Amino acid sequence: MTRHEALIGVALCLDPAADAAELDELTTKLRRQLIQLDVESVRRASAAPAPPGTRAADATAVGHLIVTLSQTPELLAAVVGAVGAWLSGRRGRSVKLEMDGDVLELSGISSKQQDQLIDAWLSRHANG
Repeated sequence: MTRHEALIGVALCLDPAADAAELDELTTKLRRQLIQLDVESVRRASAAPAPPGTRAADATAVGHLIVTLSQTPELLAAVVGAVGAWLSGRRGRSVKLEMDGDVLELSGISSKQQDQLIDAWLSRHANG
């Protein structure tokens, strides 16, 4: 990874009534939207190996994406905006974005406080 590249982890969280198939479908839809941006790549995160005595997990972690992008303020804002638009109006769902250990959690409910958290998170990462 070059000095100007960044990785953003995106974890989708649904209400407990949702099943793995729904989460997979929603993850795929969000991935398609993010690919439309000028990012380097959007891939599913690899699942961790299954603990001994449990069933093996899929080859990918359902509900988790890794976005690789040039770390510019405009592109970071575009990624957060795309996630926010995808999530808009969806109750019982949230998305966690993580970059360099800094986590931003977005919910389907728009609020002034959430906008302030987004602005603060973006400003912390604006200059790489």
